[in-house]
Amino acid sequence: MIEACQCQCGTEASDSSTRHHNRRHTRSPHSKKLSKRTGMMILYGKRVGEGEECMQRGKIDTHHHFFPAVYVDAVGWELLAAVMPGGKPPTWSAQAALEMMEENGIETAILSISAGPGLPKASQLLRSCNEAAADLRRVYPGRFGSFASLPLPDLDASLREIEFASERLGVHGFILFTSYGGKYLGDPHFAPILEELDRRGAVVFVHPNMPGYELPGVAPASVLEFPFETTRTATSLLMAGVPSRFRRLRFILSHAGGALPSLAPRIALSLTMMPGLVERFGDPLVGMRSFYYDTALSAGISTLSALCQLTDPDHILFGTDFPFAPNWAIRSFGETLDGLAVAGFDRESVYRGNAARLLGLDTREIPTMGRGGG
Repeated sequence: MIEACQCQCGTEASDSSTRHHNRRHTRSPHSKKLSKRTGMMILYGKRVGEGEECMQRGKIDTHHHFFPAVYVDAVGWELLAAVMPGGKPPTWSAQAALEMMEENGIETAILSISAGPGLPKASQLLRSCNEAAADLRRVYPGRFGSFASLPLPDLDASLREIEFASERLGVHGFILFTSYGGKYLGDPHFAPILEELDRRGAVVFVHPNMPGYELPGVAPASVLEFPFETTRTATSLLMAGVPSRFRRLRFILSHAGGALPSLAPRIALSLTMMPGLVERFGDPLVGMRSFYYDTALSAGISTLSALCQLTDPDHILFGTDFPFAPNWAIRSFGETLDGLAVAGFDRESVYRGNAARLLGLDTREIPTMGRGGG
């Protein structure tokens, strides 16, 4: 299906062990097939850009959303449009994603669904979405990873999906939303989920969603409420002592942690004043430092300067928020990152090394076990 790479690396372009192909090795649109399972257009043929110089260190995008057909059919474009500043829903296809990745030097994108709470028949729907991501990983080895979705707040169904996605799909982690039914992730309701994820040493990508309160009439939710929701759920995790109680669990906070870098001193002081909290769970700033943070929609000097003072250089990850972030915005933020000179910002590690270590991208393969069940 994929011919050998024609550049000087001399490896098979379809070999999933190859992690250093030129970012231009995306599949040609010359041959296409519609997947009956996902409704997505799957592309076949040569990879474009043959004969060009191999890129040794492609970026890893840890914040990349996709919309399988079964998902769009269930939620409708209206839900996706509601959070957008322009009021228009984004679209996604494998071809468009690979073209964006090609343009921005991205070797691998970690797929995730952008909305979870309140979905109809959530267990079946999200199982289909998780399988759709696995399909894309098989068709495009090395180009996509996945964070599996869970049908929270249903604990039993979510525990079953953790097992299925971990053992049958070989996912790179799980996406949890900032709140479910007005409960933030530090709420005791989610303790069984966090315990199981900690037992497995899982990575959890924390993404904001529509809050449980009535939106102020200022701007769409993605403009202000999303970063504030991330800050709220991070604070709830700190107040519940989650970083100290579940030490094998790794959290990635979207959008540079929302307002957390700016509010860190205020939050830390307030939590320190709460009776017994520091004695039980330790310094809140240590908890904040333990989180990972992505750069999606956050590539500014002021934001990243604050973030680099809050966490360590190996806890910052590259992210685009495609396709909610349009291509021109991804290019603009990328140019800012390319020229950024901030103490504690290790560009090469942010672009690839940190995520590769965190997610095990150089070693993880997709299990070949059957589907269904669980």
